[in-house]
Formats: sequence, C-alpha cells, structure tokens
Amino acid sequence: MAVLLGTLLGIPFWLLGLFRIIRISGYWRAVDYMRRGRVLIVANHPSLIETFLIPLVFWPWAMFRLRMFPWSLPDKNLFKGFTPEDHERLRCIRVGRDDTLESRRLNWSAMKRVMEHFEREQCFVAHLEGGRTSKQAEHVSVGPNRMGKIRNGQVLKAAWKKGAWIMPLHVAMTDHMTRDLPGFGESLRRLLLSPKCWPVRLEFRRPYRIVGPRFDEEREKRRLELAILTPDS
Repeated sequence: MAVLLGTLLGIPFWLLGLFRIIRISGYWRAVDYMRRGRVLIVANHPSLIETFLIPLVFWPWAMFRLRMFPWSLPDKNLFKGFTPEDHERLRCIRVGRDDTLESRRLNWSAMKRVMEHFEREQCFVAHLEGGRTSKQAEHVSVGPNRMGKIRNGQVLKAAWKKGAWIMPLHVAMTDHMTRDLPGFGESLRRLLLSPKCWPVRLEFRRPYRIVGPRFDEEREKRRLELAILTPDS
C-alpha cells in the first residue's frame, strides 16, 4: 500500500522538482545511504506537509528496494481511525509526544519495533521537536535557520544501539508557506498554487553514527540540532 501511494504521489512530486518548486540538495548522497539501509532521517518540522514529501524523495528507487521507502513515527493523535494493520501498510509506528503513562508505554513498544526494523536494515524518518517548530516553547538557531529544541532522544538511542546512520535534514520554507499553521490540505494548496510559497528546500546534511560505550542523550540531542541547522561546508 505504501509503495502504491508513493507511486501515485511520486510523479507529481518530481514534476514539482522539475519546475524548481521543490529543491533538493545532497540528493545522491541521501540515495546512496538509503540504498545501504539502516538510516534514521531526522528533520525539523515547520509544517505538516514535509512528513509526506520526504519519503517521495526516494521514489522511484523505493519501488525496487522497499527499505528505501522510510518508516515514519507519527504522533498517536494522527490517523486515530486507522487500525494497526493500516499503520503497518503505511509504514507508520505511532509514538506519544506528551508525558503521560499511555505515551510512555506506547513509546517503549515503538522503540522496540524500531530496533527490530533496524535489524532488518529498514530506514526511518522522524521529527523530534514534539510538534511544529512555531508551536515550541524553546528554540535553537544557527544563522537564519531555526527549530524547536529536541525533546525526546529515544529513537537516537535505538540508532546508537543498532549502529544506524543518522542523516540530518533541514526543511526550509517561506514565511508564506508556514503562516497561520495551515493544515495538510491548505499546505498542499499553497505548495501547488501560490508562488509566494516557493521554493520548498530539502537539504540533506552529512550522515553520522553515534559511537562509544555510553549514550549521552542531552549531548546527542544538541549535536543533532546543530547538524540539522548548520549548512554543509
């Protein structure tokens, strides 16, 4: 189901790329690492639409190597009417972003599944700010680039345990694109019809691995924030 949906959306996505409405840097490097497998893409979260755009970067390659179509980690409040089987077909593993007992249990189960998928050389895409950037109470900046502070580093610990590559991704959008926190439908309309919202930039940074005998969550969260926000030299 995920591959079929990716194919239906992949063609218009690449047309947007052809007309420079969506611009991708670090593309071939990202494709090369995704082809090898066991990659965690972590991006900032300025809107709702980039969650759907990022997997399409790897179409049509994912049609022939399914692990290049990354699993996502959506909030538990999204897709409420979907069954666990639906989530599996869409390559989604739900997580909780609040500090409740339900979310802690859900996240424990989710991280167990993430590590199982890393064992199978699957790839993931995640947003770790706890929601969209403009809704966060604390922010970090490098030059004009800005994102909310990363709140939960559990998936980074899973990547460390399984030797996965972490690929920072900076999503750059115009103020017109993110103004008034549009929903998915309005974001799509702006992307397709409003030149003031162009371009959307997907900037893949250099991947790295977390190495060492101990995992320092706070240090790795700060490291990743800087990696997402700092352009490659």
